[in-house]
Amino acid sequence: MDTHQQGFAKLVTMIDAIEVGMLTTADEAGHMRSRPMATQRAEDGCLWFFTSRDSPKVEEIRKDCQVNVSYSDPANQIFVSVSGLARTLRDEARIRELWTGQAQRWFPEGPEDPRIALLSVEITAAEYWDVDACKMRALLKTNASPSELEAATEHKALS
Repeated sequence: MDTHQQGFAKLVTMIDAIEVGMLTTADEAGHMRSRPMATQRAEDGCLWFFTSRDSPKVEEIRKDCQVNVSYSDPANQIFVSVSGLARTLRDEARIRELWTGQAQRWFPEGPEDPRIALLSVEITAAEYWDVDACKMRALLKTNASPSELEAATEHKALS
C-alpha cells in the first residue's frame, strides 16, 4: 500500500470512528448551510448517507453538487474535512445493503420507504488532523515553539 492509499485508509478509519459529519451545501441565496448527517459507509473514495427525497439539500445539491463534509472528535483531537461532488439516487439494493436500525427512526417504513434516497459524495479532496494529545499536553507545559506543536499533529491533505 503506497502513502496515498495509506492516507485514504486512515481517513476512512477516522470517519468510521466519528460517524456523524456536518454536510455543507449552498442554499438558493448562496449561503453555506450545514446539517448533521450519519455516514452509512466510507469506501472507494465515496461517502454514503441516507436522506429524504423532499429535503431542501436535495435541491441544493441538484443546483450545485460541490459540498463539504466535516467531522470532528475534539475529545480525541481528530478532525477531518472532505470536499466532493454530491448526488442523490434511489438504488433499492444499495439502500438495503446500507440499512441500519438507526435509519429506522428517520424512515419508519424501513428500506422500502418511498421518501428515502441515497446521497453519495465522491471525494475530490480531503484533509485530516490527528493530534497526539499526550505529546501536545507535554509540549504545552514546556512552552514549546509553534514548530514543535505542529510536529505533534499529523496533518495530511489528499486529492
